[in-house]
Amino acid sequence: MKTVKKALIIAVLTFQLPISSANALTSPKHDSMEETVVYDRERIIASIDKQLININREQVKTKEPLILNASIEDIQSLIQSKQLSYEELVSIYLLRIQEIDQSGVTLNTITEINPHILEEARQCDIERKQTTSRPLYGIPILLKDNIQTALTMPTSAGTYALKDWIADKDAEVIENLKVQGALVLGKANMSEWAGYISSESPPGYSSKKGDTFNPYNPRIFSTRGSSSGSAAAVAADLTMLSLGTETFGSIISPAAYQSIVGLRPSTGLVSNNGIIPLSQTIDTIGPMARNVKDAALLLSSMIPDQNNQPVDYTEGLSKDGLEGKRIGFLFSSADQPKERKAVIEKIKVDLQTAGATLIENLSVSSPDIPTCLSFLAYDFKHSLQNYIEKQKHFPFQSLKEIITFNEENPQRYVKYGQNWLIDAEESVVTKLEFETKLQVTQEAARNELNKYLKEQQIDALVMINEEECLISSIAGYPELSVPAGYDEENHPIGLTFIGDRFGEKELFKMAYAYEQHSQKRISPYIS
Repeated sequence: MKTVKKALIIAVLTFQLPISSANALTSPKHDSMEETVVYDRERIIASIDKQLININREQVKTKEPLILNASIEDIQSLIQSKQLSYEELVSIYLLRIQEIDQSGVTLNTITEINPHILEEARQCDIERKQTTSRPLYGIPILLKDNIQTALTMPTSAGTYALKDWIADKDAEVIENLKVQGALVLGKANMSEWAGYISSESPPGYSSKKGDTFNPYNPRIFSTRGSSSGSAAAVAADLTMLSLGTETFGSIISPAAYQSIVGLRPSTGLVSNNGIIPLSQTIDTIGPMARNVKDAALLLSSMIPDQNNQPVDYTEGLSKDGLEGKRIGFLFSSADQPKERKAVIEKIKVDLQTAGATLIENLSVSSPDIPTCLSFLAYDFKHSLQNYIEKQKHFPFQSLKEIITFNEENPQRYVKYGQNWLIDAEESVVTKLEFETKLQVTQEAARNELNKYLKEQQIDALVMINEEECLISSIAGYPELSVPAGYDEENHPIGLTFIGDRFGEKELFKMAYAYEQHSQKRISPYIS
């Protein structure tokens, strides 16, 4: 019963479908598979065809095996040895998006393609020898569709109301990545409004593009949300890297459920300027990758120092990163579903083999649902209004106008309703009430985590998937999910590390060591 209640709490606050049993992993994406829908696929296919018109597709396809499950270092080595070019790398991803994402199995992870991506890749090939070495140079990155891009692609937060709106400037984090030579491949599908639209809306669904599908079992396993497309695209080798955003579990949950690495950075570490918000007090942008080192490299380029140089989060990564570390378990093995038992036991063995001391059966008192939902309603309305007022050109002046627009064609624009948008618009919480409740709740969350991280000198806490993400998100502490294996029904499972605020370097060291000892990630088979 304890596991059921915990699963239900997480289901509500990470904006997922209600979970009917202790085994949250087996919940279907919809009550009926016939309800799934893909919108506007020609928008993506046409953009790709236009760019690949002079590309020898068959020749490019011969190099596809080189990039599958490759790391950033692997790709840069292939470029250096002239076995691959940046143009070929991007062409392969575009072909895979066309063949796997928008046709065939149709994962539907992509909402937009950068119309200049191939041209930009060619320019990287030309300029490579004249540039200083940068790990992300020429590397394509997919962005969650609530992260602004200037002039070339719409930024929609997944909503039909904004499906064609184009911002006039890049988000600050995109400016930083471009300085490091990274390429923006396109935009990723997401749970509409980062999941804050309706209690009935399934994870990964947006009125702009439809449903996103999990490559490990596309019509059965949930993608979770709200960074659904960002996770699925990385898992399916449709991009090397992606960016997601998280309020409560929106990076680590889809990362865990699709067997990739996802980091929710400490609140305030990465700039949120240029992000369509859910909660400007809790939201953060984070990296998603297939391995820990690539995630660390991406975070490094997202946060320049005062001299506009990347901070090196890969420094000190080694297989010995868990030696002598005290790891606290925020779950009881006895409470886990039987389908996970073997994975849980292997997690313990791998951590101990890596040199960690395990402190089991710890617990924390999470904030209550009504409190979080009430202050989230206030925060969303006011965060969105602040965002709207900063834009030079925006099609709506308020949340109320968006709600009215949706009512014009509810079956298409808000298929699952918009009760949370209405709740936010009608919120009677005052600014003082919000700030007071946030301060009290945040202080309580930090105290709960600090009793282990500081008072008991535990180096990191771990949880399965996103089970205790509510408390770490409100506290503003970092979470890093790493593939931990697959249950008896082949559902991916993630081991998520929680560290002290701004303790990302130490968290990466421990997660990297666990990854090297466990080696648990298996790429999905996509027919």
